[in-house]
Amino acid sequence: MYTLIYDFETSGLNQYHADIIEIGCRCVETDEYFTTLIKPLSNKPVSSKIIEITGITNKLLKNQGINAKDAYIQFFDFIKKYYDIDNNVILLAHNGRAFDDIFLRRIHRYLQGEELLDYDIMVENIHFIDTLLLARYLYPERGYHSMNSMCGMFNITNNAAHRAMGDVDALTKIWKEMVKILHNKKQEISGLNLRYITHC
Repeated sequence: MYTLIYDFETSGLNQYHADIIEIGCRCVETDEYFTTLIKPLSNKPVSSKIIEITGITNKLLKNQGINAKDAYIQFFDFIKKYYDIDNNVILLAHNGRAFDDIFLRRIHRYLQGEELLDYDIMVENIHFIDTLLLARYLYPERGYHSMNSMCGMFNITNNAAHRAMGDVDALTKIWKEMVKILHNKKQEISGLNLRYITHC
């Protein structure tokens, strides 16, 4: 089994219309990672609000971002490398079900539209875990379960918040703490399926 933790930085908060402008992904088991800045697929400039939040400017994307199609292929190839070794691959994101997983499905549909169908079976069989939902289950007494809140709870410093790899690395540490709790609760949750499967 391979666990891949991923995060998208986007040009806006609308999951169905915003562009992905940065991808970060790390494999927990190997510590190998993939990250890239991406030129917006729509060619629309990034808003001043997003620039303020992420520090990702239009100039930075122009100079260092790669073509969206190339970025999507490289990202899916990174995942597929592990899927080809072991079909039991888990993708983790914080608030994934409501945000990142939707963007991932959009990537998949875009690649299908480009007649790149090599990822169809992989995406069909990947397991998705939303660590926000898991945090709400494990720590129901807490009022907040955001990344920032979880980092504070576990004494984790995110030196690059709202950048893809900064959030991925922070979530990797959060996940490792959650795994300890899950092991301690093993008997209690033996009948509970904490994973949800989405079919893109």
